[in-house]
Amino acid sequence: MPSNGGLLPGFGVLLGKELAEALRSKRLVIFAVVMTSVCLLVPAFGFYNLDNYGSDGRHTVTDHDMHTMLGSWAVLVGYLGSLMVIASTVDAVTRERTMGIAAWIVTKPVSRLSYLLAKATAHTLVACLALVIAPSIVWFVVTAALFTGVPFATVYIAASILCLEMAFLSAFTVALGVPLRSVTPIAIIALALWFMPTFVPSISALRWTYHVLPAYLPLEATAAAVDEMSATTATVPIASAIIAVLAFAGAVVMFERQEL
Repeated sequence: MPSNGGLLPGFGVLLGKELAEALRSKRLVIFAVVMTSVCLLVPAFGFYNLDNYGSDGRHTVTDHDMHTMLGSWAVLVGYLGSLMVIASTVDAVTRERTMGIAAWIVTKPVSRLSYLLAKATAHTLVACLALVIAPSIVWFVVTAALFTGVPFATVYIAASILCLEMAFLSAFTVALGVPLRSVTPIAIIALALWFMPTFVPSISALRWTYHVLPAYLPLEATAAAVDEMSATTATVPIASAIIAVLAFAGAVVMFERQEL
């Protein structure tokens, strides 16, 4: 495999390989279709439950009803998307290592950092496009066609937070594939770390985690969508990015020392 030189030899070639494999995945297509269909249920239910037409033929809704639709969209993408991105990334490293592909690739003029980074980047890009951007565009266009007053700015901010969520989960799940060599423990740990913090605030001494844990990204996206942003709308995404970088860096260091 040819080298691209620089700090990340082979990164471009590996990224192209990962993107090509992702685009051929039937699992990804199914996830994208399911996510889009589920998102479209939000304006569909709203349309049939409301009958207050405006002068242009679209429904005129109250702020409360609009916030309900915006929040429903953000929650669906945030939580359903988290399950989908974990499912699509859980075998990113283990499958190739089991088949001996990883060991063969790193004998070429590529770095191990390039190998892991290409996987995390490809899964992030594909997850953002298939699970957040494309379904959200379809949802927004349909919702704006049916209802007046759909706020683009808050939807854009919420979608950006949801894309960060996809990036965190992609990088974190890829990183788990370095110390763990089986899909089952990777899936269990990823799901546990993502959903278990929901119970943490019940312990008063740990309520500060509201401000930092990545598991609260869907909640912050929902708050942004309904224009109820607070300090945590900034601190949770920033802390999530830092945690993702640290976890991935640790995985890279471990991967450099492993025998494949």
